[in-house]
Amino acid sequence: MSYLDSNPKIAWALSFESGIRTQATVDLAEMQEAQPVKGKRAKNAERREPVTATQDRVNKGGPGAAYGAEYTPVYSAIRRMERESPLLAAVGHWLCLADTGAANQYLDDVAEAILALYVAKTPEWISYRTARKERVEALIQARMMQDRNDVDGSRPLWQPLEIAFYCREYMGVKIVSKNWLQDGWHREWSKIGDIMASLETQAMEPIYRVIKETNRLYKKAA
Repeated sequence: MSYLDSNPKIAWALSFESGIRTQATVDLAEMQEAQPVKGKRAKNAERREPVTATQDRVNKGGPGAAYGAEYTPVYSAIRRMERESPLLAAVGHWLCLADTGAANQYLDDVAEAILALYVAKTPEWISYRTARKERVEALIQARMMQDRNDVDGSRPLWQPLEIAFYCREYMGVKIVSKNWLQDGWHREWSKIGDIMASLETQAMEPIYRVIKETNRLYKKAA
């Protein structure tokens, strides 16, 4: 019996690395759980309880079984999030998808959302010079990249020199790392980090709940 990874970001990634990545599979699973099929029973035949999609996934080897099928509940939760909270789903995809090309589809949406939240928290934004606004936008993408590259939380946080390098090389924006404190970039970086952390928590909380419940079912079925 394989339990789901307790890290919701890793579970998110694994659900897209398995063989369950079709909406039809998830829709079928949800339909089975909502309306278990009741077939006719031959006379004197042993009575059997209907098998739900969750039980089928727990026991594996049933109809539609596929590599990584244990992650179907996570995949289903992500698809539901895409319908109900597309921004949070975009945040999750950006942070978790191992395929960089796939993740990059969500970069602009997430960056724009972070900027909007940043502006809402920064009354003085209206007085910022254009150059400073451009630097804040570059810092947002640098922070997004740092967090995306640290799915399991094991990598060291970027320091001013690394942040400035990313902004210069990938965003074409110059930030002087030796003036990090003097120019107040540490405050901007921290504020952006808080916004990103809040979005991540909102995106991962439903996945964590699914992991907890699914692993409980797997343990019960073992």
